[in-house]
Amino acid sequence: MNYWAQTFAYLKKHFWLPLVVMLVPAVAACLLSTPYYEVSFVAAFDYDPYRSIGETFAIIFGDSWRHGWRVVIISVLQVLGSSLVISAVDRHFRTGLLSLKTPIRLLNYSIFPIFISFAVMCMVSIVERFVLFGLVMLVQVIFKAASFGAVAGLAVISLIAVALFLAHVIIITSMMYWAPVMFVYGYRFRDAAAASFKLLARQKAHRGIVFPLVICAGLQLLVGFLQVHPAISCAVNFVVFMFTNVYVCVYVILSFYKICKLERRDVLPYENLSLPMPLPDDKKTDEKNAKNAKNAKNAKSAKSAKSANADDTERDKSHNGAVKPERKQKPNKKRGGEGDDVDQKRR
Repeated sequence: MNYWAQTFAYLKKHFWLPLVVMLVPAVAACLLSTPYYEVSFVAAFDYDPYRSIGETFAIIFGDSWRHGWRVVIISVLQVLGSSLVISAVDRHFRTGLLSLKTPIRLLNYSIFPIFISFAVMCMVSIVERFVLFGLVMLVQVIFKAASFGAVAGLAVISLIAVALFLAHVIIITSMMYWAPVMFVYGYRFRDAAAASFKLLARQKAHRGIVFPLVICAGLQLLVGFLQVHPAISCAVNFVVFMFTNVYVCVYVILSFYKICKLERRDVLPYENLSLPMPLPDDKKTDEKNAKNAKNAKNAKSAKSAKSANADDTERDKSHNGAVKPERKQKPNKKRGGEGDDVDQKRR
């Protein structure tokens, strides 16, 4: 399904809250780092891909390994902003109310699951960066030994960076759904990880994340190759950070509701729902139910009385219509009865 179209339709009506929440993280990120650096680092070679190991390591990892405090600040702001946006949108879907009231409650609702997911995604990003470093060094050694030109080496490095970026996005897409599964259904971390993989097994939700992020990565790579003014580069970084944060947060929670077939109160209000039974405070309904119960009780009593009367009538008929057996007369066994009669006749 086209979840990306539904995401843009939702943002068209309710864009203000994600933009306000993600304003501070986007400003801090565009000033302290560069978005999609796992792709845009190719422009930092300055058309000379054959560098030493130290220079290649510094180019691929950037300043993150030197200035760790920047990564910590960006990560904390990212977790806080994502937690507020996802919790607010989730409450909007459940109750129809979109607001930033009770921000502490919103943070408490989803900050722990989002922190776990974000930490795992950061570890995956670090592993991906080391794999990228090893492949780039391999290309440098092989192409330099074969005396290939700088353009060919730079083209192959760019292809490797884009391929690893696609694989990275596809891998972390399922991790983005860990947090909704945990705070909506109450799953633990292991159960949420397994459930998210099963949830997206037959879905194509990753397409709605991969394509926009690839476009943003391509824009960052183009800006790096053009070597534009730092102010323009900072403005582009801000727009890219803002779009990525807002779009991904809304897309994840919206597609999660669609995949799980959960009802959304922002689309279907409570007053439009058909209730399975009347409300308990309806007096007419209560009186009608009491009357029906009384009638049923009276009918049952009448039926019981009628059945008892029928039994008594049948019993009386059986007693009155019965034929009494005739009593047999016993023969007269008086001694000498017949002899006396004969004597009287002789006389």
